Amino acid sequence: MSDPFPNVPQDLLDKLEEVFPKKDYEPNQDVRQLDYAFGQRSVVNFLRAKREEQTENILTTE
Repeated sequence: MSDPFPNVPQDLLDKLEEVFPKKDYEPNQDVRQLDYAFGQRSVVNFLRAKREEQTENILTTE
C-alpha cells in the first residue's frame, strides 16, 4: 500500500487561491508565461481535489 497523501489544510488552499488566482489571459501573451501560470493553477487544483477527497473520506469512513 502506498503512503497516504498528507492532510491539505483549508487555510493553505485559501492562501494559494489568493497568491495564484484564476486569470484571463490575452491572446498575445508569451506561451512560456501561460505554461508557468497554468502549472501554478494545476498544483492548486490538484491540492483542492485532494482536500475534497480527504473531506469526503472523513465523512464516509465508519
